[in-house]
Amino acid sequence: MGIEDEKDIPTIPLVGTIHRKYGIYINNKMKKYNLSFGQYPLLIKLYKDGPSTQQGLAVFYQINESTVTRALNKLEEKEYIEKHPNYENKRKNYVKVTSKGAEIAKEVMDYDEQWDKICSENLSEKEFEEFKTTLKKIYSTIVKREEK
Repeated sequence: MGIEDEKDIPTIPLVGTIHRKYGIYINNKMKKYNLSFGQYPLLIKLYKDGPSTQQGLAVFYQINESTVTRALNKLEEKEYIEKHPNYENKRKNYVKVTSKGAEIAKEVMDYDEQWDKICSENLSEKEFEEFKTTLKKIYSTIVKREEK
């Protein structure tokens, strides 16, 4: 009997376990690229959406700026990204993917889709879409509550 068989289980053990398993999955996939779970999404976002500020990335991922700074510094050391001054606001650098980083991003950007396929193995396409819609609603509620 596992946690999924419990009748009155709160959501956090389920969400927490899924998040940890995703972290393990991504870390295993990223070993050969010398990337970590925390660096991976930043590289992909910068590759897909173009340059951003560190602050913009922190807001998007709802993580503190110091966490983003540490991850970006590691990506910069590996020459996957580069920082450029923002002449309008000297305290905010623009960050963009290098050609080396773009090559890595192209190779790894489908791992999230692969994870979604794993997660949806026992669901219909409609069920999985409804699940994602529900998660987005919960996310929005929580983020808006924090902003108050």
